[in-house]
Amino acid sequence: MKQKNPSFEIMEVPVSTQNKKDLLDFWASIFGEGYLSDQNISPVLSGKEKAFNRDFVFIARIGKKIVSTVHLTTSKFDKRIGGIGEVATHQNYRGRGFARILCEMAIDAFEKMDGAWLFLGTSNPAAARLYHSLGWHYITGSRVMFRDSHGKNPEVFFKEYFEHIRKHNVGIVRGDMRFRLQVIPITIIPYDGPVLDLNAGLFSTRWFMQRSCMGLYPRYEKIDDGGAWFVALSGKFIAGIASVKFHEGNIGQIDGFCSSEAGEDVLSDLYNTAIRYALKNRVREIHTVSDILDVKKMRFLSKLGCIPTDERIRIESKEAIIDAIVYKFLL
Repeated sequence: MKQKNPSFEIMEVPVSTQNKKDLLDFWASIFGEGYLSDQNISPVLSGKEKAFNRDFVFIARIGKKIVSTVHLTTSKFDKRIGGIGEVATHQNYRGRGFARILCEMAIDAFEKMDGAWLFLGTSNPAAARLYHSLGWHYITGSRVMFRDSHGKNPEVFFKEYFEHIRKHNVGIVRGDMRFRLQVIPITIIPYDGPVLDLNAGLFSTRWFMQRSCMGLYPRYEKIDDGGAWFVALSGKFIAGIASVKFHEGNIGQIDGFCSSEAGEDVLSDLYNTAIRYALKNRVREIHTVSDILDVKKMRFLSKLGCIPTDERIRIESKEAIIDAIVYKFLL
């Protein structure tokens, strides 16, 4: 039988019920059901975030069968930033250039919407070579890649990012889905302190390899289920994040981080905002953590009125082992 030629199309979210089912089934066959759950993709396809972000799915079909996809998310809060996910091709159709065509379509659509900064994550060397040929570059300490529509490398982007934070006032606001893409740059820059936000499972790329990209926001989305997170906002840029998560026994756990350009006062504002939220929820105790060797964070926590406890937490990965002290806020 003669092989059918592929057709290429673009869908903007929300998609139809049938297209949603077809996409979820296809991605589950490639990435597994656990991936769909971790990423919480289903509500996005139904249009949950359409007031805050625009989502497009680029699809290659053979007949009616989906054989390759690319998912583009752009920010309505800041149209300059976007992210790529769900780059997938059925194993029987790999090597035919479908992913390249769909990525090129996504880049073209993104730039026509005045997009400039496009992030994606991959640990696949073959896929990384494809992305590099299309203008993406790895960010040091991560498996996240960055593409600038004007050809700037990641180092230049981050330099300008921090210069922006230094020049603008910073305010604290409740985190939500409008910041899905903005959480990427602030979490993948290197920090001296190993632990960024234990509630979200975030660690400094100076110590741990960050393999997630579009999966970063879903970590905070899960915290929102009963807890809350807050961002230090500098114009359209996030300068820091703090979160509060509730545990059994009516205990609130707070953690957070902030760029050095924003300063310790901003970090204090983030923590105090999280503390106030926890107190409104009538917690009995509030805890946080610090790496046992992170003198700067321990000094900061002491200024906030925290005292170290005898409890320790060990965090292990292929890259590092961290022994953390549990601190208790004096309420």
